[in-house]
Amino acid sequence: MAPNTDIATRALVVALKSPFGGKTTPEIVEKTGLSKRTINDIYARAIQRGFDPNHIPLVIKDEYLQDAPRSGRPTKQTEDVKQAITTKVLPSRL
Repeated sequence: MAPNTDIATRALVVALKSPFGGKTTPEIVEKTGLSKRTINDIYARAIQRGFDPNHIPLVIKDEYLQDAPRSGRPTKQTEDVKQAITTKVLPSRL
């Protein structure tokens, strides 16, 4: 998925591509500026996560569209350290 697709754009893609939206992938490309692959990935992932395109009324939940958890090493910073950094940085930026 493209890194800059927000959840609202993903919802738009799912709604337009559903049978009730009736738009083709090239039409959605034209309207959103996303690539064909990104559009198809968003729609396929929504279906994989439980979206039913034939359900009436059309239900698009956040859980169908949210970013997947990222892999990687968990942070070592505790909440106390984050709070201390935030209190030192924020006043200087105001």
